[in-house]
Amino acid sequence: MMRLQLTALLWASVFLLGAAEAQHCLSGSNDTRPFPSFTQPIAQRVVRSEDGLAPLYNFARAFLKVVQPNPLPEDILSKAWRNEPLEIQQLVRYEAGYVVCLILALLYLLLMPIAGGLLVWKYFHNWDAQSSDSSISQSYYKDISVSGCLILITILLLTGVILAFTANNRTYANMRPGLRHLDTNVGIIQDNLHYIPERLKAILEQYNIPNAEISKAIIEANDTVGAAILMSFSSDVQRILRHLSLTVRDAADTTDNLQIIQTTRAAIQDRHIILQKGLQQLQDHLKTLKLCGVCDVPDSSNLETDADYSQIPSVQDKLDSMPPKHAFEHLVVQCNSTFYGIPQFCSNQMAPALTGLLLELNEIQESLRNASESFPSVRSLTEAVSDLRTIFQRYEGAIVFYDYVRWGVSATVCTVMLLTVLLLVTAISLGLPVLFNPKVYYLYPDMQLETIAVYLFKVFMIMICAFSWVSIILVFVTLFFGGNAHTLGCRSFTSGQIFTFLDQQGNLFSSPSVSQGNQSLNIYPNTYAIYQGCGKGRSMFHSMDMDQLFDLEDLLNSTKYMENFSKTAESISIDMTEVKLLPDSGRQDIQDFRNIGLDTINYNLLISLLSTRVVKRDLATLAVELDEKAQLPENTEIKDDLQKEAEKARHLNRLVRQQTADAVKMNESVGALRHIKQTYKTNIDKTLSGVDETEGAMHAQVPYIVANMSQCTKQKAERSLLHYLGWVRHWILYEVMGCSWLARSVDNVYTAMCLNVIDPWNAFWLCLGWCCASSVLGLVLSTYVVTRLRCIPPSVLTVKDMFTLPENKPGEQNHQPEKDKSNHIMLDELSDLHELQSTKMQI
Repeated sequence: MMRLQLTALLWASVFLLGAAEAQHCLSGSNDTRPFPSFTQPIAQRVVRSEDGLAPLYNFARAFLKVVQPNPLPEDILSKAWRNEPLEIQQLVRYEAGYVVCLILALLYLLLMPIAGGLLVWKYFHNWDAQSSDSSISQSYYKDISVSGCLILITILLLTGVILAFTANNRTYANMRPGLRHLDTNVGIIQDNLHYIPERLKAILEQYNIPNAEISKAIIEANDTVGAAILMSFSSDVQRILRHLSLTVRDAADTTDNLQIIQTTRAAIQDRHIILQKGLQQLQDHLKTLKLCGVCDVPDSSNLETDADYSQIPSVQDKLDSMPPKHAFEHLVVQCNSTFYGIPQFCSNQMAPALTGLLLELNEIQESLRNASESFPSVRSLTEAVSDLRTIFQRYEGAIVFYDYVRWGVSATVCTVMLLTVLLLVTAISLGLPVLFNPKVYYLYPDMQLETIAVYLFKVFMIMICAFSWVSIILVFVTLFFGGNAHTLGCRSFTSGQIFTFLDQQGNLFSSPSVSQGNQSLNIYPNTYAIYQGCGKGRSMFHSMDMDQLFDLEDLLNSTKYMENFSKTAESISIDMTEVKLLPDSGRQDIQDFRNIGLDTINYNLLISLLSTRVVKRDLATLAVELDEKAQLPENTEIKDDLQKEAEKARHLNRLVRQQTADAVKMNESVGALRHIKQTYKTNIDKTLSGVDETEGAMHAQVPYIVANMSQCTKQKAERSLLHYLGWVRHWILYEVMGCSWLARSVDNVYTAMCLNVIDPWNAFWLCLGWCCASSVLGLVLSTYVVTRLRCIPPSVLTVKDMFTLPENKPGEQNHQPEKDKSNHIMLDELSDLHELQSTKMQI
C-alpha cells in the first residue's frame, strides 16, 4: 500500500529525462542530394489554468511550506520504494506539521460536539439573561461590533464556499486532462527513447546517399579520363584523319591509275602493231589496184600512224612496290576506332583501381556500422520510463474513481456548507434589524420574524456542529495527500531535490552504458543537469555525459575513412604505350607508298605520246570512198576487191577508235597520277608527323589527366562524406539525441499535474479549512446574537411610538419611565401591541 501511495506521489520522477576538371569538380559540389528527415514527436505545450486563483494557490503553497518545511526525505522514500520497513519516528518527524494539523482537527472534532451540546442544553434550560437598562445601553457598541464581525464572517464564509466549489470543480475538470497529458507526455518520452537506436541506425543507413554519389563519381571517373583525352586530342586526330584519308585515297587512286596505265599500255601497244600491219597491207593493196588501172583509187599515202606507243614506259615496277590496295582500306577506320576506343582502353586499365575504390566505400560503411554499435545504450532508461508509464496506466482508473468520489463528497460538503451559510445570511437579514430597531417589524404579529431569526441562527449552529466533523476530516485528508503530493513532487521538482533522489536510485533508472569486451561501462549522469540542458537546447549526448563513453568525433572523423580511399585513388595510372593510332604495318605501307617514286615518271612524254593522232587519214571516210568506187560500172571486175578493202578500212577504223579511247583513258590516269604526285608526299608526311606528335602528347598528358581525375574523385568523395558526416553529427546531437521534447514533456507534466491539478486541490482544502475556521467564529457570534435577541424586555408600544425613534443615545440620562427607555421589544409583547393597534383603528 505504501508503495502504491509513493508511486502516485512520485509521478514527477519522469523529470529524469530532462535535453576545368577542377572547375568541373567544384561545380559538382552542389549536386549533393538532400538527406531525409526523421522527425521526433513533441507534445504541444500544456496551458496553465489559473483563472484568477493564483493568489489562492500561492497562499496554499506558503501554508504548506510552513506545515512541512523539511526537505525531500530521500531515506524514507528509498526504503519505501524498496519495500523496506519504515521507522515510525522518522516518518512522524517528517510529517510533524501534518501531525499538528491532525491534533487540531481532532480538537475541532472534540470541541464542536461539546459546543453543540452546550447550545442544546442552554436552549432547553432557557438561559435568558435579563439585562437592565444600563446594561442594554452599554451593549449597544458591542452589538454593533459583533454584528459587523458576523457580517464579515458571513462574507468570508460565502466567499470561501464559492472558492471551494470553484477549486473542487477545477480539480475535477483538470484531473482527466492532466492524466491524459501525463500519459501522452510520458509516452512521447518513451517513444523517443525507444526509437533512438532505430533512428541512429536509419541515419547511418543514409550513408547509401553519399555512397551512391561517390560511386557515381567513380563511375564517371571511369569515363572522365577517356573523355578528357578525346576532348584534348580530338582536333589533332581529326586533322590526322583528314590527311590519312587523303593519303588512303591517293594510294587507292595511284594503284588504280597505275593498273590502268599498265593494262592500257599493253593493250595499246599490241593494238598498235596490228594497226600498223593493217595499214601497211591496206596501203599496199590500194597501190596494187591503182597499178591495175583502177580509176580514181583513193590516195593511200597518209595511211600510217604518228603515235609511237612503243615508247610508253612500263609502270610495273611501281605497281610491284605499291602496297596492296586493301592495306589502306581500313587505316582510317582503325585510326578512328583506336582513338575513340581510348575510353574503353582506359576503363580496362582503371577497372581494378576503381573496383578498389568501391570496396573502400563498403569498408567505410562497415566501419561506420561497427563504430555505431558501440554507441551508448539508453535501453535501461527506456525500460524504466516504460515501467513508470505502465504503473500510471494501471492505476489511472483508480485515480479517476478516487477523484470522482472525492469530487462528489467535496461537492456535497460544499453544498451543505453553502446551505449553512445561506441560513446564516437569512438569519442575519432577519435578526440584526430586530436587534437594532425592533419597530420595523410592528406589522408582524407575535414577533414572528424575531422567532424565525432565532430559529435560523440555531439551525445554523446545529448544522455547524453536526456537519463540521465531515468538513474537517475532508480538509485533513485532502491536505495530507495534496500537501504531500506538492511537497514530494512539485516542490521537490522546482528545487531539484527529486533529481538528486532519482540519481541515487540505481534500480529505478539505470545509466547509459557501452559494452567493451566482456565488461559494461556505465556513467552516472546528473538528471537535473540533463533536464536543464534539454531545456536550454543542449544535446542529451552531452547532458548525459555520453562523451565519456563514446568518442563521437572519432566516429565522424573523415580523415580515417578517406586514408585508404585517397591512397587507392592516387595509385590509379594508365599505360598508353600500347595505344597506336596507326599500326606498324599501316605505317610501313604508307611509307612504301611514299617511296614508289611517282615523281620519277615522265608525265610530259606520256602526255605527248598519248596526245599524238593515231592515223592521219580518216579511215571511215576512206571506207566510204572505196564503197563508192566499187559501185562504178567501170570497176565491176574489181568491185569485190574494193569492197573488201573498204571493209578492212572500217575494221582498222574501229581499231583506231579503240586506240584513241585507250589513249584518252591512259591520259586521264597519267593526269591523275601527275596530280597525286604533287600532294601525296605532303599528306603522308603530315599524317605520320601528326600521328607521332599526337601519340607523344597523349603519352605525356594522360598522366596529368589521370592525376586530375583522381584528385577530382577524391575531392568529390571528401565533399560528399564531409556533408554526410556533418549531417550525421547534427542529427545525432540535435535530432536523435536532441531532447527539447523531453524538457517540453517534463514541463507539460509539471503544468498538467502540479499547476492544473494539485494547486486547485490544495486550494480546495484551504478554502474548506477557511470555511471551517470561519464557521467557529460564526458559531460564537451567532450565539451572542441569539442571546441578545432573547434579552429584549417586554413592553407595549403605542402606534406613535412605533414610528418614533429614540432621541437619546445609549448611555445618556433619560428621565422616562424605565419601561420606555428600552429600544428593544420581546416576542411575547408583540401580540399586545397588535391588539392595541386594532382597538385604536376600530375607534
